[in-house]
Amino acid sequence: MKPRNIPSLDGLRAVSVGMVVAAHMNDVIAQKIPYIPFWLYIFWGSLGVQTFFVISGFLITLLLLKELNATGTISLGRFYFRRALRIFPPFYAYLAVALALTLGGFFAGELRAFLVAGTYTSNYLGGGSELLEHTWSLSLEEQFYLFWPAALLLLGTKKSIKLAVWLILLSPLSRIATYYLAPNHRALVGGMLHSGLDSIMFGCLLALLWHDARFNQFVQPLLRGWVAGLAGLFVLILSPVLQSHFRGSYSLVIGFTLNAICISQILVYVVRVPNSGLGQLLNTAVLRHLGVISYGLYLWQHMFTRPNSVLRFVPWNLAAILVCAELSHWLIERPSFWLRDQLEQAVPWKRTIAAEPLKG
Repeated sequence: MKPRNIPSLDGLRAVSVGMVVAAHMNDVIAQKIPYIPFWLYIFWGSLGVQTFFVISGFLITLLLLKELNATGTISLGRFYFRRALRIFPPFYAYLAVALALTLGGFFAGELRAFLVAGTYTSNYLGGGSELLEHTWSLSLEEQFYLFWPAALLLLGTKKSIKLAVWLILLSPLSRIATYYLAPNHRALVGGMLHSGLDSIMFGCLLALLWHDARFNQFVQPLLRGWVAGLAGLFVLILSPVLQSHFRGSYSLVIGFTLNAICISQILVYVVRVPNSGLGQLLNTAVLRHLGVISYGLYLWQHMFTRPNSVLRFVPWNLAAILVCAELSHWLIERPSFWLRDQLEQAVPWKRTIAAEPLKG
């Protein structure tokens, strides 16, 4: 099962980035649809990012397990080489344009913020630029890349399952501790590596258990449309209501965890049952393509959903986001993929650390 060929995931990515855009345009959407409270859309932003995290952990772990199963080890050099040419070119292109617009006086921002974002540390050091506020999620994911492949390689699959479970269980405690012990960083508490890793680890755990007989026996009764529907209603409506009422006492303690559980259930359902109504919707050509360019959509949407953006009015800003993402895909990402594939064939990747063979 190749990651790009896994059904429904591209469509799920498209829905995720759509929720982020809706959250950043909550006041505009509230004017168009006055019957839905505007604050509901705000919480969809973090939900969209959480969905990205679960998908990312799932796909990255599948790729690593595929190599581990085939070779008995993982080439860390090859992994980071491929990730660098996937992530860096579009990101630094956006960063360069954002810096030029900031220097030109079109947007407010400190030069320090570009150094922080460029080193993927904004989830700890904060923002300072209105064009870079969304880079905290990219920072967390890059930090995840630094430790997870090595952990999987050195620990093997069985111990990695235990590590993923422990990280999921400890993350709420870490969020609570960070909230009280580092009050100046409360705004970032859900995005730090040590306190916000559990959403990604849910995806990793799914991949690790994907072929496990006991896991599949457990989830089989849950592969029902009504179960996925309840999970969707919870994360889209009930969870935001609870978060708006109880704030951090809900989201930091149990909210993030419950959301990740529901997102994981939906992911398993749409991948295992792609012929369901939801699966067919996610596999439509339009949503699949939007999922393919979702990285660019996420990067560029922030530039056109800011309150002072000259193109913030619908539909011009949505068109601008789409155009920028398409340009990024065709002019930056695809050439980077081609270069990556060419260079990868020319480099004799060293595999020097053996690992526990994959079972199941």
